Amino acid sequence: MENREALAAGQRLFDTVQNGDLTDLHDIFAPGAQVWHNTDDRLTDIPTTIANLEKIRGSARRFEYVDIRRRPTPDGFVQQHMLVVEMPDGRAIMDRCCCICIVKDGRIERMDAYHDSAATGAMAHKRA
Repeated sequence: MENREALAAGQRLFDTVQNGDLTDLHDIFAPGAQVWHNTDDRLTDIPTTIANLEKIRGSARRFEYVDIRRRPTPDGFVQQHMLVVEMPDGRAIMDRCCCICIVKDGRIERMDAYHDSAATGAMAHKRA
């Protein structure tokens, strides 16, 4: 199975989250898109997702996706990775994650993100 459009959307998404202008996520996600997280069983809109990512990246000395494994699916892609977040005090948070994304017309309509709850509880957006 080859779903180049979906794989390209995944590449744009994670490149942007790691290194780019987070407001570009408005173009990567489709209008009305939402992100679900297993850690709180809630849907989050894209402006809230951007705000959370700004808090996490803004408080980190290092924010990097490693061990990325992305595969196409009939309606999008699935990605497994580890997010390494190094805090100013030297602590390293290692978040093992699996994201399942639905992509239509090159834009992500929905993401279901399964995070390591022990890791994400220490991130800046959870302490606010």
